[in-house]
Amino acid sequence: MDAVQEVDSLIGMVRTLLCNSGQPRFITPEYREFHDRLTDFIYRNHLDETEDWAVIQMNLIYRSNQVMVPREADTILVRLENIKRMLLKNAHEPFWLYIHPQIYGVAKERFASGLYADSIESAFKEINSRVKRIVKKQRDVECDGADLMRKCFSENNPVLTIADMDTESGRNVQKGYMEMFAGAMTGIRNPKAHENQTITKEDAIRKLNFASLLMYKVDLAVRNTRISE
Repeated sequence: MDAVQEVDSLIGMVRTLLCNSGQPRFITPEYREFHDRLTDFIYRNHLDETEDWAVIQMNLIYRSNQVMVPREADTILVRLENIKRMLLKNAHEPFWLYIHPQIYGVAKERFASGLYADSIESAFKEINSRVKRIVKKQRDVECDGADLMRKCFSENNPVLTIADMDTESGRNVQKGYMEMFAGAMTGIRNPKAHENQTITKEDAIRKLNFASLLMYKVDLAVRNTRISE
């Protein structure tokens, strides 16, 4: 796991703490794990003299009777995102700044090795796998690819809701993204889409940005639907 992935993991831990614990206490095991991993990361990467770490330190909790409030957690999240941007700027590929952490995790190494088709395929397979787990958990239904996306983001009784289904505009947004998710599975994820094709670096960047957009929409839908993954 590289430094950027470690930051993404720490960001995910903060978000999970807020979702599962509401206002975590110092004695919460998940908080202690986050605290220990965070401090280890900071000092291992020589980031302890940065302004971002100074602000993070001020918003961590240290005593057994302390509770982390949302404002403190939000400040930590902002500063961790700052650290991530700094690390990515040093990686000479600025477009990764805008790529979803899960897409970054499965695609970065392949992309860096020049395996552009593999990086794209891995990105869309990751979207498929995440949505499949959610649908299985929420509805106990097994499906895959375009059928899975239509089931998950359906206009009628969706598993995940992207927009306000009480309005025509919201239903149009839901339908539009359902079709984008389904189309991505048919036209991009399918390994046959890469047969006898030369995929350039520029084309790979465009497709990875699209994959990232879809994965961020899954994040949004999970929050809107108020489910646990």
